[in-house]
Amino acid sequence: MKLMLIGSPGSGKSTLARQIQLATGWPLMNLDYYWHQTDYSMVAKKHFDFQQNEFMLAHPHHWIIDGNYGATMDTRMRHADAIIWLQVPRAVAVKRVLARSYQTRVHHQQRADMAPDFSEHLDRDYWDFVKFVWNFPERNRQAIPELAHRYAPQTPLLLVGQRDKAALLAKIQAGTLLDFPDRI
Repeated sequence: MKLMLIGSPGSGKSTLARQIQLATGWPLMNLDYYWHQTDYSMVAKKHFDFQQNEFMLAHPHHWIIDGNYGATMDTRMRHADAIIWLQVPRAVAVKRVLARSYQTRVHHQQRADMAPDFSEHLDRDYWDFVKFVWNFPERNRQAIPELAHRYAPQTPLLLVGQRDKAALLAKIQAGTLLDFPDRI
């Protein structure tokens, strides 16, 4: 099974991806880990796309890819067996983003899904990111289903809320994920 996890920053994608990996042993690619090792240039974007494609080719039967990155979302959608879209209220997502930034900055806790040398700066870019998190549901309510319909019309787009994660994980472990009830 090839799983693509998307959703607002702070929705719990990386946490759920690790739980799925622990339960299944499937290879996991955290996109943040790779992207934040780059210099964010055009060359880096091409290499980032190359890394994703290489990961998918290296694991033709099972993989988990965690992250949005709209410029390469279509490629993952075309190859995924299921697209898991985590849904959380925007206030929850913003609170989590601020909390993890605090943990990283004050307590020097490194996130397993983030590049080792990455550090957030409490500058304008950071506050623009927080605004991006706040606006994520509005901007993507229609955009993500449209992308999925265009690039992966046969692939289920599963809406997963906070209370659904345990049921989702159980269905993955049982091999019955495609019976998950909340589909678009």
